[in-house]
Amino acid sequence: MSNTKRFRKVEKYTTTFGIQGGKGSFNEEALMTYTKKYNIKSYKIKYLYTTPKVLQSLSNKKIDFGLFAIQNSSGGIVDESIDAMAKHIFKIREKFTISIAHNLMRRKDVNNAEIETVMAHPQALFQCRKNLAKYFPGLTQKVGKGDMIDTAKIAWALSKGKIDNTIATVGSKVIANIYGLEVIMDNLQDDHENRTTFLMVSK
Repeated sequence: MSNTKRFRKVEKYTTTFGIQGGKGSFNEEALMTYTKKYNIKSYKIKYLYTTPKVLQSLSNKKIDFGLFAIQNSSGGIVDESIDAMAKHIFKIREKFTISIAHNLMRRKDVNNAEIETVMAHPQALFQCRKNLAKYFPGLTQKVGKGDMIDTAKIAWALSKGKIDNTIATVGSKVIANIYGLEVIMDNLQDDHENRTTFLMVSK
């Protein structure tokens, strides 16, 4: 049984989850896996983009549960999460793993030849490092700062013209559909058995 009813909630009649990623992110996919497993129907999602924000929101009682990635089968430990975990006290409610398939995507009004940079979370870039070097050796790799470390946030910014349109990003096909981006190459990850482990945490 889920642990979501064992403490006083931020909002009485619903459960509030704060997740490391944005809309369409693998964090959201992990949350959907969790809510389906426990048949949680009434809930809200706060897209917090980074693990430090998730754990700070949990500490400030702005969310009931926090979700973030801690490890990938090929990329190893998620440094962002480990660093943030050292600064907060919380309870681990569940650890679970999902499969991750990365896709390289760009704006639809830009040709492949115009792409100069691939911008994504450092874990996404690391998980695709061999294939990026093999198929797209000319692309500069870049990690965003603040909320822009999150691939879903990058995709949003790209779709709104808030970053250079010669930038591509790496993430789920859900992101491409949400933000109207074109997939250049699917299954970009080096390891087709690519899996990421997430933590569901609470106070």
